[in-house]
Amino acid sequence: MLTSNEDFSFADAARIVRECFAHFEPPRRESVAEYALANRWLSNLGGGYVGRWTFDGTEYLRQPTEDLTNHDYQTIAVVAPAQSGKTSIAENWALHSVGCDPGNLLWYMQTEQAIEAYVKTRINPMIDAHKVVKDRLGSAPSDKALHYKRFANMHIEFLAATYNNLIGRSVPRIVVDEIDSYPVTLGDVKALIDPRRQTFGRSSKLLAISHADRATGIDPEKDWSAGIMSIYADSTRATWWWPCPHCGAFSSPVPTASRVMVLDYPRDKALDEIENEARLICPVNGCVIEDHERRGMNARGKWVYAGEDIGEDGIVTGQRTRRNTAGYWVVGVMSPFILGGIGSLARARAKAEREAALTGDETTLRQVMAKQWGIPHTQMRKTENVDATVIADRAEHDFTLGTVPHGVRFLTAAVDAQLNRFEVMVRGWGAHGESWVVDFYVTDAEPPTSAACWDMMIERLLNARYPLADGSGRVMTIRGFGYDSGGYPGTTQNAYDAWRRWKRRSRLRKLGRIEGRDAWNMIPLKGMPGLSAQRLSVVYPDSQRKDRSARAGGTVPMAQFHANSFKDDLAGQLSCADPGAWYVHFPAGLRSDEEPHTWFQQLVAEEKTKTGAWVKPHNGTRNEACDLMVMNHALAQLHGMTRINWNIPPAWAADWDRNVHVQMAVPTDAGAPPMPASTLPAPPVAPAPAVRVVTPTSTTSPGASRARRYA
Repeated sequence: MLTSNEDFSFADAARIVRECFAHFEPPRRESVAEYALANRWLSNLGGGYVGRWTFDGTEYLRQPTEDLTNHDYQTIAVVAPAQSGKTSIAENWALHSVGCDPGNLLWYMQTEQAIEAYVKTRINPMIDAHKVVKDRLGSAPSDKALHYKRFANMHIEFLAATYNNLIGRSVPRIVVDEIDSYPVTLGDVKALIDPRRQTFGRSSKLLAISHADRATGIDPEKDWSAGIMSIYADSTRATWWWPCPHCGAFSSPVPTASRVMVLDYPRDKALDEIENEARLICPVNGCVIEDHERRGMNARGKWVYAGEDIGEDGIVTGQRTRRNTAGYWVVGVMSPFILGGIGSLARARAKAEREAALTGDETTLRQVMAKQWGIPHTQMRKTENVDATVIADRAEHDFTLGTVPHGVRFLTAAVDAQLNRFEVMVRGWGAHGESWVVDFYVTDAEPPTSAACWDMMIERLLNARYPLADGSGRVMTIRGFGYDSGGYPGTTQNAYDAWRRWKRRSRLRKLGRIEGRDAWNMIPLKGMPGLSAQRLSVVYPDSQRKDRSARAGGTVPMAQFHANSFKDDLAGQLSCADPGAWYVHFPAGLRSDEEPHTWFQQLVAEEKTKTGAWVKPHNGTRNEACDLMVMNHALAQLHGMTRINWNIPPAWAADWDRNVHVQMAVPTDAGAPPMPASTLPAPPVAPAPAVRVVTPTSTTSPGASRARRYA
């Protein structure tokens, strides 16, 4: 029996009402990124950053984090290496779910051991560091088990990626962590998960994060059929673009971008020197970028999506491709957490490449590329040097130099500028990369000093008409040509000036944009050294840098190509023994009268080193034929050859009866048809040297008899 008011107390009615109505409050409309910035606290007991969560240095994580509350996307895929912050996206999502927007979350990892290590070292300390999360964690032992965390109004479950686990759960929010490390026998993990989340509609979200271990290269069509890259391939394909700290031009460190900033380092030096000398190189102006400058570049960086284009000034144009999946690709040089900086990336890759070259085992190299560089590994080619005599013996006697054989759909031409001459090759391209060397000639010239010589060469190629081999009287014009813009002092300036002159004469045309690159009917070319250069890009060099002796004025395009990669391709093409895809046809007119066949020796002059680089065995070795073949291939790719559907080709690559570059020959003086470029007389723009075509036995070009006939 109660005897006084001290034996009992009344409940606080106001507090009861507040707690009751709190359960009826709608979730706060706050994005995951906003919640993390306002509420997450990092406490690295073992060292490292302590303080409130920030995107400082990792600005690239902000947008994929924001997309977790964007109803435009049901899946967010993030390709990223280790130590790039990618797992923080999932952690921020878990905190947001518990503290702001309740929803059950299922988190898959590769093994039970991985779950135990991660939950004990990352999840449990994160719960303890955040009062709102800790207060909502259930008090029963089963509520805070290793694999299962029950909170006041939701739960998070951690499961190993097995078939039964993947198909046996239905929750609105799912994380697949390191999906490329899941058992291969599971097949398409996303396909297994998708049916389990359909009932949640727009509320469903899947976050996939992983290294790119399952991809076999950087070609989306043939290399991205499994793992995280297969999800990224069917996404918005966002790439990160950041400004050069010196010239301000925007480029991307992602290897599939149209302008790629590469990590450059010496290949043949000691590992310590490689680490110390590694630098990022601006693809627009060649600026050298130090490791400490990356943080500032990240702060000003931005994501650019498929369907969009970004200028060197950072202005984004175009319409983003609509997808249900938002895809983001983070590469190693973007991360501020790399121990040792970009130098350590260069050292690790160089060491792994040397190990692979020595042992033939590329396992370590594959791990370095995927987990440190954040780029899928492309298997090193086991390419052998091809014998010149073997190729010369394949030359075809019924293939006449200067005519267009059956099978050719379009022509490209490349010009190599030497000290005292231009060397020119015209290459015909057919279905699936099959090609023919249609013409080759040499002209006396002075590329470093004479503008008239450049005008002569350009006029000839613009006016060139090559007769078809069917005897119909029809001719084919050149789709596009390019010339080497480097070399002896003065050559680069003359190369740029020539492009400007012919642009003012309205003889140059931009034919469109292909894979984000401008395709012109004439363009300067530059082979980029190093094994990590971008395969192909078109840039407009800035004129404002004071250290540039040749100024392009920001208006002259330049096609930069990965010389080593295209030489790999050439070696593979020369190894094809049977006509068909990528086989190269040579006319017998390129042979010398007897061995050695000089032109074919130039074609195979370079040797591949153990590091995978192609080099001349001696400084005096002639390799012009090799360079011209490579430049022609780069031009063909620039014009979109690898994207052609040969069942319905574009008009410029159609069969002869429908090809826009095929026309009836227009009679010239004395009723003769137009001649190939190698036989055209010099144009009247200025006095110019005559054509010089000599026999292969004199170390330059064959075809003397044909040239003399027209001279």
